[in-house]
Amino acid sequence: MAYLSGLVVRVTDQGRLVADMESFGSDMFREAGATRVRVLQNVMGGEQAGEINIACEWDSLDAAMRAPGDLRAKQEMIDSMQGAGVQTIRRSLIAIDAERGTQEGEFASLLVASGDQIDPATMDANADAFWAHMESGANGILWGRGVAAGPLTGMYIALTAADSADELMASSAAMFADPVIQQRMAEQNTQLVARQMFRLLA
Repeated sequence: MAYLSGLVVRVTDQGRLVADMESFGSDMFREAGATRVRVLQNVMGGEQAGEINIACEWDSLDAAMRAPGDLRAKQEMIDSMQGAGVQTIRRSLIAIDAERGTQEGEFASLLVASGDQIDPATMDANADAFWAHMESGANGILWGRGVAAGPLTGMYIALTAADSADELMASSAAMFADPVIQQRMAEQNTQLVARQMFRLLA
């Protein structure tokens, strides 16, 4: 099973954090076992606006669990965190259930929903149905469930990446207006809980 971890921080020097992640930080996460690393800023997210999320994907939960301690032991990472004034807010873990397209693009949307527990075949069918609408305005969607994620534990999430936030939201509106999608969501007792909008920093 693959996982998505989110390290959420606030910083006093955003430029320093971004420069260090581009220079060596992302490579350090990959050396620790991450298969993909992105730095995203919460732009529209209520009280969480302004927070920075270092999002990593992992093929091994063991690696994801060891990485925070291993990285904090590296002097270069210590100097970077101190120099950027990093304050850790929280760390969350999501189990990845399905993915379509690629997680590339300047903008991202994190949609949170509650609903019935569904089997892998149903999740895969959902992904195909949702992606058929969203692919016109998005580069990719990752679906998962909160495993150890505070209030998101047990919730479903959809992380959508796009080159245009306008096109992403237009596709989303069209999808949710489709009676077939509405019926699918009703059958699974799916209720939208929250949405946050992000911009890629590194």
